[in-house]
Amino acid sequence: METLMQIVKRLSEEDYKMLLSSISTDKFSKPHIVLETARNKVVTDAQMIEILEINPSTYYTLKSRLHSKVAAVLSRKVENPISALMNEVSRVPASLYGTNKQVAIRSLKELEKQLLEYDLSNELIVVYHSLARLYMYREEYMHYERLYNKFVAFSLASAKAENIFYDFMILAGEYQLAANPDTLDKIESSLRELSNIAELYSSHRLFVFFNIMRVYFLLITVSSSEALVLKEMEIDSTLKDIKAIFDKYPLDTFYNNIKFIIEALYFEYYQRINNLVRATYHYKNVIEHIAEHANRYILNFHIIQFLNAKIAFYIANRDDKLIKEKNDAIIRNLFVETEEVYNYISFQKYQAIVKYYEGNYTASASIINELRSSINLKPYWFADIELKLFHAFEYAILKEEVICRQLIGNIERSLRARSSEHKNIKLFIKLIKASFLTQDTLVKQKKLANLWDTFQKKNTGSDKILSYIILDDKIIQKMARK
Repeated sequence: METLMQIVKRLSEEDYKMLLSSISTDKFSKPHIVLETARNKVVTDAQMIEILEINPSTYYTLKSRLHSKVAAVLSRKVENPISALMNEVSRVPASLYGTNKQVAIRSLKELEKQLLEYDLSNELIVVYHSLARLYMYREEYMHYERLYNKFVAFSLASAKAENIFYDFMILAGEYQLAANPDTLDKIESSLRELSNIAELYSSHRLFVFFNIMRVYFLLITVSSSEALVLKEMEIDSTLKDIKAIFDKYPLDTFYNNIKFIIEALYFEYYQRINNLVRATYHYKNVIEHIAEHANRYILNFHIIQFLNAKIAFYIANRDDKLIKEKNDAIIRNLFVETEEVYNYISFQKYQAIVKYYEGNYTASASIINELRSSINLKPYWFADIELKLFHAFEYAILKEEVICRQLIGNIERSLRARSSEHKNIKLFIKLIKASFLTQDTLVKQKKLANLWDTFQKKNTGSDKILSYIILDDKIIQKMARK
């Protein structure tokens, strides 16, 4: 029931009415009741069975059929601007059996030009195969046979490149969770492989795949803002080239759906190098339509990267509008499953951070608690420790000493098992513990402020943690109170 509820609740009113009328016009029918209940309430499968007054077997059959109907109706809403071109390709095999050979050849060559322009390798295979057959008694046959073989190879290479592009998102997420050197090696290897493929073929799509990966790689792996500043011309030139490709091919479905990624990469880059004026410009371009982009699950990784940058942007600006902007729409539209480990952890953490800066520490701690209960964080040591520290820190603010010390004890046991010093982590633990000292409040406040200053000096480089936490006077006073 949960997946169906997520789908139905996230639909616009227009789409929901279209779906409802397509599936059932009788408001007393069971499909209508299921949709209306899923839209307006939060119920479990057991509760829905009770509402419908049917047995579980009948209910699950009904739900399965309803899922299929919902998918069929909504799939027709997916825009595909080059569908007319694809329809022409579907008619190509029939051209072999036309009555006028020259007309068939001319139409196929015209179609070839359009397919070449849009980098549609699979469709070109069909065209070249047909042209070779039409020229089977002439010397042009070998030309089109070679093109056919070339684009079979190109099609396989393009499919491989697309796989690398999407696999990169998984690897990039894993690396950000655990900073594992082996994962970094895999990312670098995938970049080399895609670079080699792109060099073999003159393809704007391969250029886009590789360079989006390349910019993400730099933003994720280069921890020094000074080093990123030196790459400004390279990154700006690359992103401009990608935007020019998008502008040149306005009907391309893939490009239309990923346009915002370029603005998001610009925003993240300028935020990282602390150029807040340019970061603000690109932020406004992204945030305006973020709810629409968040509604497309295949873009989850890119949305999450933007949300992470949005938090850092807030930290740099301290403008309360930024931390709240579009959050309701983002949270309503962004559906992330637990299997998407990096996306899921990051999204839950984002919501917890927002609650923290709203001053709702109880709600923030509750989100972190639910996150740690719903997913196994042990394979991601860095993320696990950081979340526990954040969790313990919030319990320190709430003066929940018993739970806080349990979390700290768990972290300290984990640290003893590692050879690295992790001075920044130990300093933050010391800061948390200091909040429970039986000292004069003013003395404790000064001690906490000094520990925070020392922590910030040590908390640098690739081992940096809790970059989204600000310990201002208000928080220090809360932690110091008895």
